[in-house]
Amino acid sequence: MISLPPDQELLLTGTLLMAACYGAGALSSLLALWSGRLALGTGHLAALAGAVAGLGVSLGVLLGDPGRTLTQPLPDLFPFARLSLAVDGLSAYFLLVISVVAVAAAIYGPAYLRAHSPDAGAARQGAQVFALNAFLGCMVFVCSAGDALTFLLCWEGMTLASYVLVVTDDRDGKNARAGLLYLVMTHGGTALLLVGFLVLTERAGAFDFAALRAAAGGLDGATRTTLFFLALAGFATKAGVVPLHVWLPRAHPAAPSHVSALMSGVMLKAAIYGMLRFGFDLLAPVAGPLPASWGWTVLVAGTISAVLGVLYALQQHDLKRLLAFHSVENIGIILIGVGLAMILWRAEGAGGALATVALTAALLHTVNHAAFKGLLFLGAGSVLCRTHIRNIEELGGLARRMPWTAGLFLLGAIAISALPPLNGFVSEWLTFQALLGGASRFHGAAGLGIVFSAAMLALTGGLAAACFAKAFGVTFLGRARTPQAERATEAPPSMIAGMVWLGALCVALGVAPGYAMRLLDAPTVALLGGPGASAVVTAQGPLVLSTALTLPGTDATAISMTMVAALLIALTAMAWVLRRGAWNAAPRTVPTWTCGMSPTARFDYTATAFAKPLRFVFAALYRPRREVTRETAGTPYVVRRIHYAGEIVDLSETQIYHRVERGISRLSRAIRGRSTGRIYGYIGFVLGALFVALLLFGVGQG
Repeated sequence: MISLPPDQELLLTGTLLMAACYGAGALSSLLALWSGRLALGTGHLAALAGAVAGLGVSLGVLLGDPGRTLTQPLPDLFPFARLSLAVDGLSAYFLLVISVVAVAAAIYGPAYLRAHSPDAGAARQGAQVFALNAFLGCMVFVCSAGDALTFLLCWEGMTLASYVLVVTDDRDGKNARAGLLYLVMTHGGTALLLVGFLVLTERAGAFDFAALRAAAGGLDGATRTTLFFLALAGFATKAGVVPLHVWLPRAHPAAPSHVSALMSGVMLKAAIYGMLRFGFDLLAPVAGPLPASWGWTVLVAGTISAVLGVLYALQQHDLKRLLAFHSVENIGIILIGVGLAMILWRAEGAGGALATVALTAALLHTVNHAAFKGLLFLGAGSVLCRTHIRNIEELGGLARRMPWTAGLFLLGAIAISALPPLNGFVSEWLTFQALLGGASRFHGAAGLGIVFSAAMLALTGGLAAACFAKAFGVTFLGRARTPQAERATEAPPSMIAGMVWLGALCVALGVAPGYAMRLLDAPTVALLGGPGASAVVTAQGPLVLSTALTLPGTDATAISMTMVAALLIALTAMAWVLRRGAWNAAPRTVPTWTCGMSPTARFDYTATAFAKPLRFVFAALYRPRREVTRETAGTPYVVRRIHYAGEIVDLSETQIYHRVERGISRLSRAIRGRSTGRIYGYIGFVLGALFVALLLFGVGQG
């Protein structure tokens, strides 16, 4: 028998267990031939087992030696390349993020699919089970890939499986169109990644990451920067970075809600993993700092995505589309931290404290966003399965009918708004600390640019709070506006359990963030090579974080979640005492005064009215379109009814994609006009194309 080291045995056992669980879950789709209900239950149970195995592997690596990398060769499938797995601190951390949300989705999924689509056929249920397990398995092995071929195969499998999940519940053609746009955009990004990998593999003569890393060390600066921007564009397409985000607000709402939680909370993070792997690992210079253009490009793209994502989310009334735009915003916040880490790593060199804080903030916000965005999408799914309505203008009053869903959605709304004491506040606070510390290290335009990014991050936080005040208030408070909302009941217990799991993570990561710093040591050491996160962002007790930054006039900046939690407990106790005093008073019941009319749901504040002031302020960005129709009673002085319809235009679509579409259409018409059907003309076209190709090849060789 061959004796393996304990670390290697952990990786081998965990890999086999994950592959077996997700493979068995995919094969369980065949049970739909006998029972769709059995296929759903078995497939999601297998996905849950795979997620738990992923948690075990990731925690085993993250809690061990921060600098180690576990490798495992796979069976030879191709004569020209050997497939392999390699798990270091960065891979393990993203494996943890994937597994955390996968646990909730696997618990939530069966009851949701039965409640939301009770008339779904066995074939569709089997397709959903197969695609879900394939989707999770491919995401896991994207982050665990040890070579370019394994990475690209799993990347493509992740795309195709998620496409199937987007289009399986198509009833009016909208999901098919959303899936097609998603497929075209992501395959365009994959083509860019393929070019980057092919250049590196041609230089290295091999596919494994170690060989690619060595080959990249011999590249000149211009080639390395070109490859980085190719990879950045490819990963940014999958991550939904502005202006490459147009597929995201269409595809995410079209998928089942637990799949939306996975796509928004996890799949976008696979693209963040790819950016970090390329920028800090594969393409990083062996000696010398990162090029300045890398970090500044990522920082600017992140700032723009954060601001535009939340501004467009504010004007959405489709609950799942609103959440999808907030994914654009939060990916921007993560990229602010990543870009700043690149800039500061260049300025400070290896071991810089500020670069470590910036990267820690980005990685912590990665898991925080996965937790609260997954929770919010699951909450939206509970509303959808009970009302079959996504337009929040047609909801209202659900807090009395769905108290668990309302409470958990409110928890997620507080977290995503970066309000204490939940997890979103901690990671955004660390991002602010890194931005302010970075601004003090630079002068002139560079320092001003970082300060501007900090100001935009503050604006983003305020607008996010306003957006979720609208989303929660209009959806769950007030009176029911439709019969569907009036008849709503609470979600099934298993769906609530999935939401409680993510809600508990939001509370734990917010109230006791010190415990999370230990898990961030391995990825920060793997990327920056200096001290780990816990050495710079220290945990003075589980509830106190102190960033060891040398800022002008200070030795450190600290935040005590103990004080925040104590203040909130005191306020809660005060509110309880006041409420008890009100209960002891003699109750007095009087009708609500509504100018002599009987109060109805039409008296409640609407989402359109809530967002209209900001629509006026940012009219140049929104380009709003509206249509007002008045119905009169035979005379213009008596108005019976007014119909209002408004639309917000995405400038990325109108100014970029619509123009590209028109250009392609004109070119196609021109080519069609010259298609005479004569063989001599076609031979001439082929010879002309061959001449141009040979000319370009000769220039390239020269």
